[in-house]
Amino acid sequence: MKTISYYSGKIQIKNRECFVGNQKVECPQGGKAVTVSGDKLDLLPQIIGLDKRNDLFFTSIFVLVILGFLLSTIFKIKFFGKTISEYIKPIWYFILIAILTVLWQYLFGLKIDDNLMSIRISQWVWELMVLISVYKLSKISGFSYGNMFFLGVLYCIFIHGLKISIRYFFYAKTLLYVVDRFLYGSLLVMVFAGILGSVFVYLGKRKSI
Repeated sequence: MKTISYYSGKIQIKNRECFVGNQKVECPQGGKAVTVSGDKLDLLPQIIGLDKRNDLFFTSIFVLVILGFLLSTIFKIKFFGKTISEYIKPIWYFILIAILTVLWQYLFGLKIDDNLMSIRISQWVWELMVLISVYKLSKISGFSYGNMFFLGVLYCIFIHGLKISIRYFFYAKTLLYVVDRFLYGSLLVMVFAGILGSVFVYLGKRKSI
């Protein structure tokens, strides 16, 4: 039986069995919600208002994020006392590796038939890039807990902003699905950047006492 993510149409439950139209399909596991196209959701419930495609809305958000990033860089706006260039310059190569890893996942990784092991390994790669980044910035004087939080926000945009953009524009996913994936993935990034980064800052301050 094919997994539920390959089916399109609204899933209906009858007598504890799941159907798309008249075709019986595998029911979602763990009681998780699904989109109308059958994609499993990890965090959000089935929100009807978001469970659709809206190119104008998504593209507007996409453009606003890019413009906001560019304008903040050009006008040297500070976030927790640091400009975006001060965040990126010391770790730009780690960010580049993380972005290239995401692109590799969609261009090549998904085509490899190895039970998704290649995808898991590539995920470990960008997780490692985030971890190394927060460690390196924690060694630079003046980087605080707030800076680690904002670094996490930047990595969420670079990694999961790119991922959901690919899924929306090239895989025809709904707004609900991409929002769910962004939130779910961002939680993982914030664990490495926000929490572990704060631990590194704390340990660095203790050594300096």
